[in-house]
Amino acid sequence: MGFIKSAMEDIRRALSLSPRLSPLGPILRTRGKRGGVLHFTCNICERLCRCRTADLGRETPTCPGCGSTVRMRAMVSTLSKELFGSSLTLADFPSRPDLRGMGLSDWDRYAIPLAAKLGYINTFYHQEPRLDIDAIDPALESSLDFLIASDVFEHVPPPISIAFENARRLLRPGGVFVFSVPYSKEGETREHFPELHRWEIVVRGGRKVLINITKDGSEQIFSDLIFHGGDGSTLEMRVFSESSLLQDFERAGFQDIRIWHEPEHRHGICWQEDWSLPLSARTPRDF
Repeated sequence: MGFIKSAMEDIRRALSLSPRLSPLGPILRTRGKRGGVLHFTCNICERLCRCRTADLGRETPTCPGCGSTVRMRAMVSTLSKELFGSSLTLADFPSRPDLRGMGLSDWDRYAIPLAAKLGYINTFYHQEPRLDIDAIDPALESSLDFLIASDVFEHVPPPISIAFENARRLLRPGGVFVFSVPYSKEGETREHFPELHRWEIVVRGGRKVLINITKDGSEQIFSDLIFHGGDGSTLEMRVFSESSLLQDFERAGFQDIRIWHEPEHRHGICWQEDWSLPLSARTPRDF
């Protein structure tokens, strides 16, 4: 009996350290309305994870291996399903350097594996390789099979229509845009600085304020600025609404627009709220 007990402990220990999911698949034990415990494999680093479902917040790191959040894992899952028809871990992505794609300031933990598997480049607004979605190089038009923008478009200066149009212009016919932003379920998109033209952020009285000179020469001063993780390009320019966001995609010429509501327990994708979910959209195949 001692030998059997020791062997069972070895198996449990091996499963807890294994980077892949146990043969039992995802395990969801329910304790009350939001008290379930989910066992899942991180689709970014393949770590076997255990987490209370109530802790699976959109921006909460819930993989002890790479620190991925539900949003990060959902972006990888959405890309995988759009490109390959099923949700794969990054390690299981096929080697397809012929599939060309770009990321807009993507997270390194999935950007680096993507670059090893696909013809993918991660770009930045402030450093090389640089891509300004408001002013793209015409040589890049219709060059990409996929484009990823995760929580970027809320920081792009207005009018946001230019960024959506340029995203479509970057993609080949039938190309896919994998996208996320924080958004509300009601109302319309709220622009914080609708007349933004010539602007800068300065410090006055120990506080950061935005000074804007409109096209007609009027000066505007905005305080109570909202930054996401830092200053400068991380300034929140707007709060999207779901209905306005879908209209932005349609006006830019996208089709097959989809909000990915469905949970995916085996990869730790479980949404606590029905908002700020990942989206995907495709360019027409005949444009």
